[in-house]
Amino acid sequence: MSFIEEALAILKANDRGEFSVPTHGLYPVQFNWDSAFAALGYRHYAPQRAVREVELLLEGQWADGMVPHIIFRGDHQGYFPGPDVWSTGQPIPTSGITQPPVAGSILRQLIEGGVSVSSDRLGAMVARLDRWHDWFTRARQCPDSGAILVVHPWESGRDNLSDWDGAMAQVVPDTGLGEYRRRDLEHVDAEQRPTREEYDRYLTIVRFGRDCGWDQAHLGRNSPFRMIDPGMTAMLLRSERDLVWLQGQTGQDTAATKARIQRLEEGWRSLWNPRVKSFTSRNMSTGAFIDEVSAASFLGPYAGMVDHLGETLDHFDRFARSVDFMIPSFDPASEGFDPQRYWRGPIWHVINNRIGLGLQEIGELDRSERVRRDTARLTEKSGFSEYFDPLTGEGLGGKLFTWTASVYLDWACDGEQVAAAVAASSPVATD
Repeated sequence: MSFIEEALAILKANDRGEFSVPTHGLYPVQFNWDSAFAALGYRHYAPQRAVREVELLLEGQWADGMVPHIIFRGDHQGYFPGPDVWSTGQPIPTSGITQPPVAGSILRQLIEGGVSVSSDRLGAMVARLDRWHDWFTRARQCPDSGAILVVHPWESGRDNLSDWDGAMAQVVPDTGLGEYRRRDLEHVDAEQRPTREEYDRYLTIVRFGRDCGWDQAHLGRNSPFRMIDPGMTAMLLRSERDLVWLQGQTGQDTAATKARIQRLEEGWRSLWNPRVKSFTSRNMSTGAFIDEVSAASFLGPYAGMVDHLGETLDHFDRFARSVDFMIPSFDPASEGFDPQRYWRGPIWHVINNRIGLGLQEIGELDRSERVRRDTARLTEKSGFSEYFDPLTGEGLGGKLFTWTASVYLDWACDGEQVAAAVAASSPVATD
């Protein structure tokens, strides 16, 4: 079986009909940005299935506009933390936090790639995206800078990034958590995952949200964990730009979106850290920068921002000289770098994809190609793992991963070969 055929098989195996799961066993529920990335893979053989993936994700939206990071569809029995832990009280059980808003950008990719969507259907999806993006301005935007904060490490999508350590150390673990069983350790080496102490703090923040009735404005002001995140800021900014395009396709007003873009541009610029000459995280509670460079520091071009481009590319080249595969999630020169531990160094295909697209769009073709080529090499060396060691290329975390397969099919490998493999495969519903 070729790598392309294997990627197609993984997507089909993780498809639950209208929604996908990241991988069987480890993550048996619908995740926000995992679901959006799954659509990129589906579009190659089932374009309407791709649209439905994004549509169903948006149907999990709360009345206040938030699209949660987990929607508990399908067989979620035994998943921890499950709906009973979150206790959000939503018509469809969900978590109480969000994830990086890439759905708007991916919906645009579907439409520009030729996927047909009726005007009414597209209009409804675009309206939901607008409400979600506006929710960020009310619940997660720093009033002084315009950058986006996260109220839980899981909200960032980069769950265990070393950037969060200082703020997490200030979260006092709730003594009433009791015993709990972590499903992730049944599937993945504990040495690659967050520690029990870190998990206690994660659950303490969840309990804080539950105790305030998931009042999102209150969380944004008072969560025991509040970090200003360049990753979330950049991905929202790009999705807002793509929303303007989508609104243009549907005849919807763009004025509010363009105003939000201006504010987010200010927010991105506020994350420039002159001490390390990079865009970095900040602690919302103290205002202090985190003096560390992460993969998110390279998302400026993807967000349409080229401020301090020379310094950003210098860091990129420094990373490239330090590892065999790009892009490590955390600075290889940092004491906090760990090439095998969750978000503390490993490579993730989805981050590579967004950074690579951004570099391509500003004409940095050699650097973009390095990222794309390394993404393909990792897959062809170690399969469709959740993440990869940047020094050895070893596949880590969950296996047979949906978004890894999607990114490989959609971006990392040859498009003509994908089309040929789809055409030659056994009958697949192409909608």
